[in-house]
Amino acid sequence: MGEKILPFNKEILRAIEIIALVLDSPGVYSEYDIAGKFGNISIQTIRRDMERIRNMGISIHSSKKTLKILNNIPDKVFNGLLSIYLSLNKFDTLRNLKLIRKRFGNKTLSLFVKILQAINKKELIKISYINSASDEEKIKILTPVLLTRNGRSLYLLGYESDNSEELRVYLFEKIKYIDFIKIKSSIKKIPDTTEFFKYSWGIYTGGEVENVTLRFHKNMTNVIKNKFFIESQQIIEYDDGCQLEMKVKISEELISWVMGWGDLVEILEPDSLKESVIIKANQIIKLYK
Repeated sequence: MGEKILPFNKEILRAIEIIALVLDSPGVYSEYDIAGKFGNISIQTIRRDMERIRNMGISIHSSKKTLKILNNIPDKVFNGLLSIYLSLNKFDTLRNLKLIRKRFGNKTLSLFVKILQAINKKELIKISYINSASDEEKIKILTPVLLTRNGRSLYLLGYESDNSEELRVYLFEKIKYIDFIKIKSSIKKIPDTTEFFKYSWGIYTGGEVENVTLRFHKNMTNVIKNKFFIESQQIIEYDDGCQLEMKVKISEELISWVMGWGDLVEILEPDSLKESVIIKANQIIKLYK
């Protein structure tokens, strides 16, 4: 069974919507029902859509004149479908795209194509990157792994050397130039990208996984219990509030998120997170004294 997602166009959009309909209501819709939902397009068009869906590795078939999907869609394929569909939202724009286009001009689109080709071929790239802390420009040789978004910003993830075990994150707008050196990386196997973020709060993947327990005020119970923050989370309700338990890497992003709740949350564990919040809070107090 393949895991190939075809390039985006209006047919792919319709195919994803058909998948959604059939997953939501298996054994309910016939080919004629589906055709009617898309403005009475032809049955031949719907059958071409079904063949397109099967080429994605999704086993959609008609049984007793109604449509069903017979296999469990792999996470990688499902994520690809969702990413393509979400990309259709014209208001979901990249915040830093203007700066990126100003820097790279007419080469911008070609740049992204070449980055994805380098990722697929496991070829090294050379980048000039502006360090956030020192504003110093540094040359780095990377094995690129992933282009991804967090909010409306774009990031490139990669390994800085062939023997590195730590995945690095680069805000795309801080990359001054990229050189495609067409040399194969010696990294034999790169983990599934979903594993990179399994215990991460946001975009940054470093740090040790810790057990974090947060106790929220009762006024926040309905807000917290209906949210999905991280795969490892467990939410326990009490009369006087709720408790969020999760395995997560402590990062600046997590610390800032916790502080944003103010006195509506209490950190029960770990002590390292408590200490980080105290240090940040004292720095803020000192600033305004």
